[in-house]
Amino acid sequence: MPTFPSAGDHHHLVAALPKDILVDVLARVASQSPADLVSAKLTCKALLEASGKDYIYRHVNIAEFPVISWKSDLSRVLFIDRCITSGNPEALFRRGLIEYLSTLEIDSGLRHLGSAARSGHPESVYIYGLLMLCQGQQEEGMALLRSLKGGSRWLEMVRYCRERVSSVVRYRWVRNFTILAGPEQNRGRICSCRQERFAVLPSPESMGRGREGWASKEDAELDFYAINRCRSCFWNHEAAAFCTMLRCGSWLLNYDN
Repeated sequence: MPTFPSAGDHHHLVAALPKDILVDVLARVASQSPADLVSAKLTCKALLEASGKDYIYRHVNIAEFPVISWKSDLSRVLFIDRCITSGNPEALFRRGLIEYLSTLEIDSGLRHLGSAARSGHPESVYIYGLLMLCQGQQEEGMALLRSLKGGSRWLEMVRYCRERVSSVVRYRWVRNFTILAGPEQNRGRICSCRQERFAVLPSPESMGRGREGWASKEDAELDFYAINRCRSCFWNHEAAAFCTMLRCGSWLLNYDN
């Protein structure tokens, strides 16, 4: 008759594993659910001791945490702060965007967004690149935006990033008025292709609005610039659209809202 290890035997087996393996296991658990990480920490002393490493908090999944918490929850605040100090890209993205746009901690916000962007976090690459364009740092901004992941489906990545950025700023007051003016490059000609920035956009009807794939005027405008403009013109348009969204909630530049 087979015998099974007791609970105590399991604890000894776990304790015998190298610390770096335990840390990696906990990081994988945390990337799926913070609740499972808490449960794992409670199972034995070895996992509890390994759970304090920055590597784990860098990979923890905070998707279930609201961007804006209306309740004062010290434990949650401390948890997110630990994620930020550990370099968690999503936590850095959220904190950086709120600091830059709402609480006017401009330098700190840019620092957090830059750290997340350097880790390859797509939304941070996107928004940090747009902010660079808005600040006149054209070369740095374009280099970042052209590195945005997505390959041949990069336009879908842009739509995804738009939604993520909107979800973070949706319930916050935008107090950074300097960003609302948009990038200086959007006035007149902006790159060597010599295409006018604000060319007249065809009406939704003439563009075939209503066909499958165009769910909104915003999608139609985005597709128009992706197809009819060089990549530099497209990203400058996107920076201007971002500033428009901050002012009035819509990414549209050429349609009446």
